[in-house]
Amino acid sequence: MATPMKHALSQQGRTPSQMQHGAAATPPVSTPFSVPHLSPHGARSSPHQVKKSPATTTNMGGHPSSSAAVNFDSPSAAAAFGALHISGGLDMGLQGLNGLGTLTRSAEDERAKRLEEAIALLSRNQGLVSEAGLERLAKRLGLDCMFETSMGPDQTRTLIVAGVALELLVVFSNDIVQSVSLAFPESADIVIKHADEAGGILLRDLQLEPGQSPLTKKLDNFAANFERLAILDKLSVSPGLNLYEAVAGIYESLNRLHQWELQKAREDLALTGKSDEYLDNLVMCTRSGTPAMNARDRVGLSLDYWKERRLQLSTSPQMAARIARTEKIWSILIGCSPLGDIGLGPVRISDKWIAVDMEKTPLPGDIHSGPILDWLEPQNTFIPGPPQDQHKSGPGVDAMHGVLRQRLPEVAFHAIFDPPIHISLSLWDRIRQVGCSLSSTDLQLKSYDNLVFPVQPGSNYDLSEPRTITCKRMVEFTPPGEIQWSLRAHTNTLYIYKPIYGKTLTDLSFSHPQQLVNMLPYLRQYAFLSTLLENSFKERPGPSTIQKKPTMTSKKTTTRRDDFITFISRTDSSDPSHSLVAQNQLQQEKEATANEDEHQQQQDQPLKIDVTLTVHPVPRLQVVFPFREITANILLEIRENGQVHIEAQNVLDESNATAPNGRPRRVEDLGKALETIEDIGKWCEFIRTRWA
Repeated sequence: MATPMKHALSQQGRTPSQMQHGAAATPPVSTPFSVPHLSPHGARSSPHQVKKSPATTTNMGGHPSSSAAVNFDSPSAAAAFGALHISGGLDMGLQGLNGLGTLTRSAEDERAKRLEEAIALLSRNQGLVSEAGLERLAKRLGLDCMFETSMGPDQTRTLIVAGVALELLVVFSNDIVQSVSLAFPESADIVIKHADEAGGILLRDLQLEPGQSPLTKKLDNFAANFERLAILDKLSVSPGLNLYEAVAGIYESLNRLHQWELQKAREDLALTGKSDEYLDNLVMCTRSGTPAMNARDRVGLSLDYWKERRLQLSTSPQMAARIARTEKIWSILIGCSPLGDIGLGPVRISDKWIAVDMEKTPLPGDIHSGPILDWLEPQNTFIPGPPQDQHKSGPGVDAMHGVLRQRLPEVAFHAIFDPPIHISLSLWDRIRQVGCSLSSTDLQLKSYDNLVFPVQPGSNYDLSEPRTITCKRMVEFTPPGEIQWSLRAHTNTLYIYKPIYGKTLTDLSFSHPQQLVNMLPYLRQYAFLSTLLENSFKERPGPSTIQKKPTMTSKKTTTRRDDFITFISRTDSSDPSHSLVAQNQLQQEKEATANEDEHQQQQDQPLKIDVTLTVHPVPRLQVVFPFREITANILLEIRENGQVHIEAQNVLDESNATAPNGRPRRVEDLGKALETIEDIGKWCEFIRTRWA
């Protein structure tokens, strides 16, 4: 016969308090985990609902029960409730249910996070270039689009994409892109003059290469470039806020500054006779950088501030073209993003961020090593506010609302670092203090060496413990008196004794281009440090897989010795003079062969180079390696703009203070050589072969 308890369960589900001691047998129902009313997100498992249940007001005998013992209907249910810390009391049971809700929510959050990661991974592949692919991309970016079919014999279809201040026309023929036209209607001339260059980049991203199939032409490059334009259009407001003009205004100011610094470098007497390539690299890597609009097949504004092998100049047009195509450049992509930080200034539309004269007169008592740039503060840009209330009207009210309806845009300038750069935690805090808004998705504290040389996933790595990184490489060098290069095995070891905390700078929001220019010397400092460490301690294919050239084996005297023995065998053995000369010559040949074999054996022994890295207060490297009959010990600092300063050394003394050409050697030459070579192993070989 049915009991009131069973009837209650059939109406609202079981609760822990419903399983109590009594005369009636416990109904054979499933375990609590199969009951749907235990969902942590529903209101049916709330304490208020449990209080209304008949099982919480009376027991099986009809008497009130508030703390009766719980009778589990199966051993598995008892074990499950025990895992949730549910005891015989009702209050403890509710705590256990809350714990179940926390666990369930954590699991759902974890699933949602994994789903977002999967979506982000899949969204990287934009698909193939086609009419449907471009239409999908435009709609995903929030732009309006439509197709228009021509009535001519070619039967072309034109995809028209329009936004607030953007218009893009893509002409298809048989689903293959024929032409691209990019326009910025109602924009200023500083924007319109760059439209053709940007359109050409978009066309190259969509056109088929010679011999390429439409089934292999991906949409990724076009999507990356067009998305930068779409973000500016989406954040623009008509009328009043054209973000294409805002970005172009920054370019105009930075370009005037760049041309002024380039002219100053040409007028510098210390740089007389230097090539244009040298001066361009000098201004890029030591001054305010090189602004570029639509450069290197990338749409938009970029500020280049560092270059790989900047001091290794080209000697031919072919070499210059190869350098421009292959060598790495560090740059900052400048755009806009929503204003997230309250303390950050909003975007302003102006091309007068710096004075026409560029330089201002220093105040009395100011000590500056270089010119003081005369930065300006443009007026704020206002946009229309929310619509006026129609119930409030009148001359005075309308005038007041005309002022109140003007508001600042909720948009800020945004900088993306390409590539992302690893910096110390102290520099991270310093950038934040100058008014920039930094974003960091990685909240886990990491060390600088772990950012440059990541540890294997799952390895037991403690930030506070010393770390050692060893790399075996084959290094090119040119022996003294020879033209052909040779190879020597190196064993490079990097020691980090104290923890160096760091972060990866990927992007930030700023309010004035002066903030970017002021941080460039410190960014170059760490860009050069990371380049130096990667070139010296990362194993890479290349010279290590190249066999020694045949010319290197010609130094052995085996062939000459064989010729000499053949010559001796042809002489008259009865002549004692011939025999004595032959024996002496043979002994000399044996000694020469032994010396060369010993030298070759020394060459095959790996050269051990030990480097110790510290960062505070500035990045420092202590380099130790064999040099002549001593152990070379050089302590150097990497300062702003990637300049190497030798703090202490023992490789330069009176014996090698003068070069073979009569030029005196200086300690500064050691630092300049490392800046040029950008590799500690090759630098050590340079010192061993040139300064020994």
